[in-house]
Parts: sequence; C-alpha cells; structure tokens
Amino acid sequence: MGFQKDMDFADKWYQAVLEKDSVVCAGLDPAEFGMGRGGKGLPEGVDKGQWALEYVEAVAPYCAAVKPNIQYWKDIGDMETLTEISRIAHKAGMVVIDDSKLSDIGSTNEAGVYYTDKHLADAVTYAPFAMNIEEVAEQGKKWNVGVIALCIMSNPEYKVMKNAIVNHEGKDMRMFEYIAMQCGEHDISSVVIGAPNKDKNHITEEEIGIVRQYLDNQLVLMPGVGEQGGQAGIIWDIFGVNKVIVNEGRSLMFPAKGYTWETKAIESRDYLNNLRYGARQVA
Repeated sequence: MGFQKDMDFADKWYQAVLEKDSVVCAGLDPAEFGMGRGGKGLPEGVDKGQWALEYVEAVAPYCAAVKPNIQYWKDIGDMETLTEISRIAHKAGMVVIDDSKLSDIGSTNEAGVYYTDKHLADAVTYAPFAMNIEEVAEQGKKWNVGVIALCIMSNPEYKVMKNAIVNHEGKDMRMFEYIAMQCGEHDISSVVIGAPNKDKNHITEEEIGIVRQYLDNQLVLMPGVGEQGGQAGIIWDIFGVNKVIVNEGRSLMFPAKGYTWETKAIESRDYLNNLRYGARQVA
C-alpha cells in the first residue's frame, strides 16, 4: 500500500477506496479530559497522541481516510504526532485530510497549505469566507495539496448564510450556489456538503443537485453521519459510487457499548457500501 509521490488527492482517494472497498473517513478530533465532554471525550490520564496512533492503526483496514481536526491538535508536540499519524495512515493506504478550515487572505492561506504538505497530509479543508477560491485552488496545485471547500454545512445557523443572495455578473444566486460555481470553475479538489436529513437539518436534495450541476470531477466530503444523524443515501444517486468521502467522528472514536473500533468501522463500511452500491449509477 501507500501512494506514489506525484499522485493528486483525488487519485489517492480512488486508490484507497478500491483497495479497501470503503468510503469511510475516520474523524480524529478527540476532546481531552479537561474539556469536560464525558463519554464523548478521552478519559482522564489517557495520552492523546498514543490513543490516536492506536485508533488509526485499528480502523485503517476498513477506512479510506483519516481527518484530524486541527482545533484538537494545538498542544505541545501535537504537530509531530500528526506527522506520525500521516506516516502510519499512508503506510496503511489511507489518505490524510488536514481539517484546518483555512479562511484568511492569500498569503496566510498559503502558509496553511504549505504546512499541510509539511506534515504529510494530502488535503486541507477551506472555508471560503474571503471568497478567494481561485487563489487557494492555485496554492493547492502549487504544493500538490487537495483543497476541500465548505459549501453546504448542516448546522441550523448556516441556513441563513446559504440562502444569502450574491449578485454575480448581474445574476442573483444563492451563496451556496455561487460557492459551488466558483469551485467548479477553478477546479477545487472537493466540496463539503453536510449529510442531509429532512427531520434534523435544512439540507435538501434539490440543493445538492444544484451543487452537482457546477462540478465536474470534484469529490464530496460529507460529515454529519453517525452522531449527528445525517442520512447519506441520496448523495450517491447524485455524485456517484466512489466520489463521496463520508466522515464518521465521535460514533467511531467512542463507539457504543459492545463495539470496538474495528467492529464499528466494519459496520460503518458495510452500511455505506450497501447505500452506495444500491444508488443509481452516475458518472
């Protein structure tokens, strides 16, 4: 396993999916005991770095990616740990997504992309608040780092922002549509679309279809499955069997009683495979 040095993010992802027959991305955002998260965080006295290395090794046979959320990795020595996680993940055939959500001016974003590459991650998340999508796309290509742009988030507050009107060349567009258009035009590697759930969030099948119209070969990173209650099935009808990276976080990191990391990862892999192989076949 492992990846050739000159492969881009999408090709690495497809290789991992085919080798593992999985689209599961193992979220890696373990709350330390001092955060007070109880059973949804690390127990007292647990070494976060060692815990993370054991977690990644356990789920690696069943997951195609791992995604450390950088907000949880800011302690002394954490960058070294993330580099070691990248090495272990690559050896096991997993892609690594640096979940930094870059959201600044160009030179600052490029620093983030540079350090993503330096600690051996394959892609970085990007929040297009400054709307410099073309610029960050070029920075990703320069350092051979995939850029994953937030497009439709599932939190209730985002409903207002996604429907904000943007006037582009005399045409009114909703914000999420404008972001999707820019991502397609500038060949961003991937977009983030939260897992839709008609009972629990605001994301609709119609909106996902609109995003798809603007994209060509881009992947989709879909958080919100598992603990957040998102429903994943419709996404493969729209994007295709291998193009969706499904992040599973707390429900995989801290599985319910009776599960291990391995058994939960296997269950998630098989559940998602049933959905994606049952989807309408699209390019």
